[in-house]
Amino acid sequence: MKKKSVIFILVACCLSVSIVSCEDMLTASSDRHSYKVGQDTLYSYWGILRSLQNVAERYVILGECRGELVSGTAYLSDSIQAILNFDMDNATDGSCRYLKASDYYHVINSCNAYLALYDSTLTTGTSEPYMEKEAAQVQAIRAWVYLQLVQVYGEVPFYKKPLLSTDEIDNFWNKGNYPTVTVENLADSLVEELEAAEVIEQTYGYPQYDEYGYTSTVCHSSKAMIPLNLILGDLYLAKGREKANYERAAQYYYNYLSADQGTSYVPAGGALPTGYFCYGFRLEGTTETTYSNYSSYVPWTETGEQSTTEESITAIPSSTNKLWGTVLRGVNELYGYDSEINVRTSGDDGTTSASVTLTAQYNKKQLAASDAYYDLCDNQKYELYIGPDYSSAELTYDPNVGDTRQYWVQNVMQEYSNGLRSMEKFITKQNPNGQFTTVFPMIYRKSMVWLRYAEALCGAGYPSYAFAILKDGLCNNSGWYPNVNSDYPADKCEYSYTDADGITYTSDKSKDDVVEKVMSKLNITDEDEYEAKQAEISRAVQTEVLSYANYPDENTSAVLSYLDRREVSKGSSFLNFGYTNFNGNFSTVYVLLRTSLSEEFSWTSTSTVESLDEDYTDGIHSRGCGYVKYIDRPIRAFNYVDMVTKKAAENYNTTLTKEDIYSGEYDDIVQKCVEDLIVDEEALELAFEGTRFFDLMRVARRRGDPSYLANKLALRNSSLATKLLDMNNWYFPLPQY
Repeated sequence: MKKKSVIFILVACCLSVSIVSCEDMLTASSDRHSYKVGQDTLYSYWGILRSLQNVAERYVILGECRGELVSGTAYLSDSIQAILNFDMDNATDGSCRYLKASDYYHVINSCNAYLALYDSTLTTGTSEPYMEKEAAQVQAIRAWVYLQLVQVYGEVPFYKKPLLSTDEIDNFWNKGNYPTVTVENLADSLVEELEAAEVIEQTYGYPQYDEYGYTSTVCHSSKAMIPLNLILGDLYLAKGREKANYERAAQYYYNYLSADQGTSYVPAGGALPTGYFCYGFRLEGTTETTYSNYSSYVPWTETGEQSTTEESITAIPSSTNKLWGTVLRGVNELYGYDSEINVRTSGDDGTTSASVTLTAQYNKKQLAASDAYYDLCDNQKYELYIGPDYSSAELTYDPNVGDTRQYWVQNVMQEYSNGLRSMEKFITKQNPNGQFTTVFPMIYRKSMVWLRYAEALCGAGYPSYAFAILKDGLCNNSGWYPNVNSDYPADKCEYSYTDADGITYTSDKSKDDVVEKVMSKLNITDEDEYEAKQAEISRAVQTEVLSYANYPDENTSAVLSYLDRREVSKGSSFLNFGYTNFNGNFSTVYVLLRTSLSEEFSWTSTSTVESLDEDYTDGIHSRGCGYVKYIDRPIRAFNYVDMVTKKAAENYNTTLTKEDIYSGEYDDIVQKCVEDLIVDEEALELAFEGTRFFDLMRVARRRGDPSYLANKLALRNSSLATKLLDMNNWYFPLPQY
């Protein structure tokens, strides 16, 4: 389909797509690509990325303001208050800069124009299709933006052909008669093109550029790419409801996680990086917990190329100078930070560099962590070893620490104008240590993918595997998984004995029951003769295993000893961990030691205590609740049977035993309990990143139960409990068109 590239200039003018200069943040300068023709096409692609910045921060703000993890302060603006309270009469299109649907359609129309008009017949001289990799990314961007639209507005107009004139654009809003999409049918409307684009991505990799920025690195270009398998997984996870949708979502996430790196760059998945965790302790003589973090737990500072060892995957990058591009500071402003751009010129050649300084201002902070967030953190059990040395240290938990990831909601010293100083809490997760980051908002990071994979597995009927992602992780290690043929105890057997006359005695109770039946027919009175015959018959009783229990033998050495046999035996393609990318990349377990169990204790040290021979990974929950060695995993407070039992009692007024959990009779409750644990983990791990309301929405829709979402929101505002039972109140109104 050959098109005249000059049309792109018309499209750019009609749609106000910026043709970026060489000093723009989203610039592909001549030394960053090998193509010699069609730069109008190239710049149209960068114009799409530039326009994506216009919706970047509302992804965070609309996702968090409508969740239960943030609350408003005394300095809350009317427009943000309307969003927090689902006041749709005052949260109309254009009522604030974060509510403007046309910004989403600006990106979509730019994508439509690119896909309709780019010249797909050209090659680079090496038989590789020219701009085909960019076209695959444009498909991913369009799908991601449509997904945001249906999650924010509910039912929205849908079109794939570009609007190439101002009249067509006006008609779209004023007189348009377009089909609509919702979260239920969006996947079906886009899957054909996305799967074709995914083939391109797997064949040729990402578009090859270096860094974004001018004179200094903002982030590697791969950080702005959306892996096709991830957006496909998101679309089917959002569609949900039916088991087949969760299976498709699980397969797409698995495809990403098991991806390999070949000669052309393709997205790297792999095991969850285990070098990301926080820890907590209280110094002797204090009552307040001190939280700290392992130095690498800062994915927002990872600006290098995507890799299996990095946490960050996809971001919508910011700039450090508005002359070079868009400086994203809206999220920082709502969380209470003033930002100042610092531009410096140095050297004989007048080299220019820039940075952004953040200053916390308590009287400008509109959003803070809610009581619901702190309650969830405090209700977690933080596990650690206690003792003077490794040989005598015992695994226990500190009831005063909670989930240590709340470290990212840290205290910031604030100086008032009269010289007095006080402590004020600010959300600092998106800018660790108060430093401005150019790779936030983070659209995808490794733990987010694993949590969504867990959600998909649970919906597909694999709750114990889903729980394993939280507790121990999944990896390419044969010692991780129980053997379906040997580790599962017999649940039902048939015992039989055939006597000399050919009469067969059977029982499904025990060997002794068969022996008793036989002996009752023999009428032996001599005690010694009786005992001898009884022993002879007992040795001859045959055992046939009819079925196995669904839980492994308690003596199995498998780390994931709790996996349900029914799940293990299915052998689904999205549970094949034979790929090397599922190897863990961290082989040391840290043990936290202290001198006593008293309320006031001494922090002793952090010590390396064990190095395993085999590759392994770690569960997401350990990032905030204790990083301990695997040999003790079965007795940890956070284990499958105890946590499912706890959730069943708390949330569903049901008492479950271990046998009940694996019996099949309570599968629906077990699935809901694990799903509840995943939702909790999403809050603990992903808080304030923009996902919360959408996470709650997916689960409530899967269950067909809007009260699930309403009750969560009522934790921060009880008046929302009734209002959000009406799903129409979940969405902002679209402007009339």
